[in-house]
Amino acid sequence: MRQVATLPPREDGYLRKKLSLAECRFLTSGGFLEPGKFELIEGEIVYKMGQGRIHILTVTRIIAALITVFDIDSIQSQAQIGIGENDPFNDPEPDVAVVRGDLKGYVEREPNPASDILLVVEASLSSLYGDKTTKALLYAKHGVPEYWVIAIGTRQLVVFRQPTNEGYADIQTYEEEDFVSPLSAPDSAVSVFGLLP
Repeated sequence: MRQVATLPPREDGYLRKKLSLAECRFLTSGGFLEPGKFELIEGEIVYKMGQGRIHILTVTRIIAALITVFDIDSIQSQAQIGIGENDPFNDPEPDVAVVRGDLKGYVEREPNPASDILLVVEASLSSLYGDKTTKALLYAKHGVPEYWVIAIGTRQLVVFRQPTNEGYADIQTYEEEDFVSPLSAPDSAVSVFGLLP
């Protein structure tokens, strides 16, 4: 008999089934889940928060700032970064990611998070705690070398580097008057203020 992957029990004792990427894709193809409206995180369907105007503005500013450092053809938004290819219970879609090379090279395949992804960025308002904990651990375990969280409410940038299986070993917080150089573009500097709405 096939064993069903489960999540920790609910407070009332009922067990929860852990969903896989294949099952989510089946539900999406059947019209039960709307593409782009959810992420698969640790086997659970996590609905994306509605993109309010502040979030849209922040993502636009992130992309504009990164275009000054990276080629526009290496920047993607609201798309998978290849974690689901090797991890059947996770398929995050970060707000912005920078890939090595050109996006055309990833039309036929997902990028490898450890070797093809240079930087992942999340714009965080209501999801700040989860972005700094659950997603940070997920990205670190899959070798994403650098992860930025734009903390909209506190007007800060939290930079995660040196991924390990236990999380990122180097975590730094920058204020809006600071500048940060991406690991993959050390001669460039990004204004934290320029990333904020």
